[in-house]
Amino acid sequence: MNGKLHTRDKKSTLVAIERNLDDFYENCSNHPNFNSQSSDKINWVQSKYADWPDCIFKVNFEDLNIEAEINQVKALIRENKAPNGWTVGPLTKPPNLGNILEDYNFSNVYHQAGMAFNLENFKYNDLESSKLEIKTVNNERMLMQWKNTVSLVFKIKIDLELLKYLLLEKESRFYLGFYNGEPVSTLLLYLSSGVAGLHAVSTLPDYRNKGFGLAISGVALKEAYKLGYKISVLQASELGKKVYRKLGFKKHCDIFSYELQE
Repeated sequence: MNGKLHTRDKKSTLVAIERNLDDFYENCSNHPNFNSQSSDKINWVQSKYADWPDCIFKVNFEDLNIEAEINQVKALIRENKAPNGWTVGPLTKPPNLGNILEDYNFSNVYHQAGMAFNLENFKYNDLESSKLEIKTVNNERMLMQWKNTVSLVFKIKIDLELLKYLLLEKESRFYLGFYNGEPVSTLLLYLSSGVAGLHAVSTLPDYRNKGFGLAISGVALKEAYKLGYKISVLQASELGKKVYRKLGFKKHCDIFSYELQE
């Protein structure tokens, strides 16, 4: 199968949804513009010059003194030695860590649906009527356009040096959508843990409700399938969840983001 996964049970799908995201964070943490922590019990990636990616992830506090571990992380956050963003997903241990964090002044600030889709059921022809011109990013000028679009949509600062690093990685593929010659939509396809992950899917506010998110996703999914990937995964907002159901994605889990509020 050349590392690609053809069929999945429920548990392996949950693993793939979170691991694809974790793999992306771990890759970013290798860049010199990021501080990172990697251990069996906790991992994080923290940008020195930008806002993204910036989070604690892949936490396993099972059989540990959870109060002591959380207080240690809180101290590091206050000293800006750890990011103030904590991702809790289906692989987090203990499973109720999110509820415990709320007892220690962390607030649930963002909720996403972990979704998956069997690409063998994908009908790309249904999306070909879009007026969006979709190109694969292959140079620094386009990468800058990709960066600026994502920054405007999500109101975050992105490190161009990180994007240049990712562009050279075999796991990463950037897509940029143009409407009347202007860059208006983006997507990052991240290929890892045997699945094709969709990330940073965005469209400028003035160009929404035209099917551009579906169109750019369709191009990326079609390419992933040609490369041998049978499953695609993503983390969707409430609005995005409705969009991706139209493609055939189904929700399998919840992913929460917490921030320290003191």
